[in-house]
This record gives sequence, structure tokens and C-alpha cells, in this order.
Amino acid sequence: MVTSKDLINLYPALVTPFDGDGAVDGAAMESLVARMFAGGAHGVVPLGGTGEYTAMSPQERRKAVEHTVRAAEGKGPVVAGVLSPGFAEAAAAGHDFKAAGADAIMLLTPFYAIGDQRGLAAYIRRFRETVDLPIVLYEIPVRTNVSLAPETIASLAEDGTAIGIKFSNYDVPRFARIAGMVGNDFAMMGGEEPLVATHIQMGACGAVLATANLFPRYWVHLFELAKTDAASALRHQLAFQPLLDAVFAESNPGPLKRAMEMIGYPVGAARLPLVPPSAGTEEKLRNALAPMQAEWGDADN
Repeated sequence: MVTSKDLINLYPALVTPFDGDGAVDGAAMESLVARMFAGGAHGVVPLGGTGEYTAMSPQERRKAVEHTVRAAEGKGPVVAGVLSPGFAEAAAAGHDFKAAGADAIMLLTPFYAIGDQRGLAAYIRRFRETVDLPIVLYEIPVRTNVSLAPETIASLAEDGTAIGIKFSNYDVPRFARIAGMVGNDFAMMGGEEPLVATHIQMGACGAVLATANLFPRYWVHLFELAKTDAASALRHQLAFQPLLDAVFAESNPGPLKRAMEMIGYPVGAARLPLVPPSAGTEEKLRNALAPMQAEWGDADN
């Protein structure tokens, strides 16, 4: 069973490839997973926001996890995202992903009927009991308008309900407070590219990153730098900023999927309500991709 000790270094937040008819492209998904591990990823996260969970049917989500598990076998853990708004749907998805072979669940806080901290903790504990897979908490208040209190996170860590957290939140003092409250058996994972080097210095053991779909080796190198040279790690991260500005100029994963096509890995377009990126964003992508592709692109592309 996956533990917090497995949640280290890079975990790409995978896009979900779609074919020309708009269906989940299983072969492309397996190819993407293989490329992530070849680039140094320690594990993978299908079906987060980057994977368009909310735009897919339950059957499509399970298919995406099945293909991810098939490609990841023996290479690293599969932590499948569950981004449902309420318990019944979330538990059903969790059971599906467990049957498909997922090693753990990245569980989003419920986001329509918003409970207080007691309710959120009870929701997460019941999910852990019901699905019986390790849980990585998913903190992304910009999308959910919900944030777990540091004390709630510490309680879920202490009793073993959760083994880690993807912290997609720009509140650096909050990250520091949580890191100071949880023990060594809880994995703090960054979720925002501009803060990865900072989070590592504050105790993060890994990160779940959308732009790793483009250049996984870039982020793997940052983790290596951070072990010995914090200043170099920060400079390395800042060099990525023009591409981050382009990729996140419009709603993720629209520009990201277009960028993948530009570097030779077509994965289809994002589903509605997202639309293809504007001409201006495409120009920003081309300009920012060129130097990164030259240094960090795959050898065969």
C-alpha cells in the first residue's frame, strides 16, 4: 500500500487525451504515462482539474484510470483524482478507481454544500473508511471556495486518515503552519509551479504539477538542485515563468493541451466550456516553448 514515503519528487497532474471524435484516447494516455516515467516522474495523478474530471462521464473517468494503471505498472504509484461535489458521487468514483487499480485517491474538498471544519473532516474520514484507499488531500480554494484549516489537516494526518496533501494555494504562511503541525508520516506536496522551490525549502517532499506534461525533466532537475543549492533551484524555477504565464493565460488545460501539440504530443482539445486558446495566447506559447524545448525536450522530439 502507498504511504507518505512514496509521495516524493515529481507527480505530473496528467491531461486526459481525447481522440478526433472527442473520446478518451487510451493509447495516447498510456504513451503519456510512459513518457512521464521516462522523464523521471516518481508517480502520476490522472483526473485532477488538469485531467478534466468534471467534463467526463464516470465511465470515461474509469477508462482513463485503467489506461494509466496499465502504463504505470511497476514504475510508480497512480494517485487518481476525485473531484466530485458530494459524498455519494465521490465514493462511487473512489470504488471505480480502486477496482481499476489506483494506488491512492487525491480527494477534493466538497464544494457546493460547504460544511464547517467538523463536517469536512467527517466527510474525508467516511470516504477513507468507505473506499479503503490512502488519501491525498486536495487543497485548491481558488476553485472550491473551501479551505481545510491547518488543525483539521493535522488531525487527519495524526489519525492516519490522510497520508499527504496537494497544496494548490498561494498562502505561503499557511503552508508553513501546516508543515510545522504534521509529522514525518504526512507528505506535504506543492501544487503551484511558481512556489515549488519555496515549498521544498519549507518541507515539501514533492509536487503535483500540470506543466510536467510538457517537460518532466525540468521539474525533476529542480528537485535535484533543491537538495543542495536552494538559490540555484529558485533561479531554475524562475526561468520557467514565461511558459507558466502562457500556459495559464487562459483556463487550464486549454493552453496546456495546445502547447503539448506544439511540441509534438497531440492530446486533443479541452472540452467545453473551455475553448481553444486565443491567437495571442498561442503566440505566447510558441515564444515561451522554443527555448524550453531546445534544452528540456525529449531526445526523440
